[in-house]
Amino acid sequence: MKISGAIFDLDGTLIDSMPIWNNLAYNFIVSKGVTPRPDLRDRVSTMFLRESSEYIVSEYKLDCTAEDVLAYMHEQINDFYINRVSPKQDIIAFLDKLKAENIRMCVATATERRLAEASLKLNGMLEYFDEIFTCAEIGISKQSPDIFELALKSLGTPKSETFVFEDSPHAATTAHKAGFPVVSIYDKAAANKAEEIKANSICYINRYEELNTFFDNLK
Repeated sequence: MKISGAIFDLDGTLIDSMPIWNNLAYNFIVSKGVTPRPDLRDRVSTMFLRESSEYIVSEYKLDCTAEDVLAYMHEQINDFYINRVSPKQDIIAFLDKLKAENIRMCVATATERRLAEASLKLNGMLEYFDEIFTCAEIGISKQSPDIFELALKSLGTPKSETFVFEDSPHAATTAHKAGFPVVSIYDKAAANKAEEIKANSICYINRYEELNTFFDNLK
């Protein structure tokens, strides 16, 4: 096995941003004096913001509109991505390692482009990536492999040598079924689905420094 290209997810993989996504709907519902059900986070985890806004207004009978929810979410997200988000531990050193070995890299994310670019620029990572692909621009979620296939075409590397880095169980499953080797990154948000994500990965790590030996063995 050899690595020639790398497709990185953004949230929970390059940046430590999953807590804000996991808590957006929850915090809004609580602000309305309603107690969210235990399955809320799982229900909205694969939805676009508008979908999740419409869902919680309808499902919880909230005295507001989906537009009100969207405005709240966008305000919270904008501030976080532009000013406060942090990189995943050890990620810069790992990107340096891949860059030194001329491995082409891009990003495939469900986050909108301007926020993805802002968060990567804030943390000194934007320069590592040839391109950023977003689900919003493609018009379909990571339940479909389309975003990974487009990223692969852009990189121009063999699929068997193009590794997908993900923290999300459903995205890792999609990439694996499409024939990509998947490296899964631990994130607290998906800790309860560790076995599911491991089943669709060639490697599962808690932090990036664990990959040094793994990739050295691929040479």
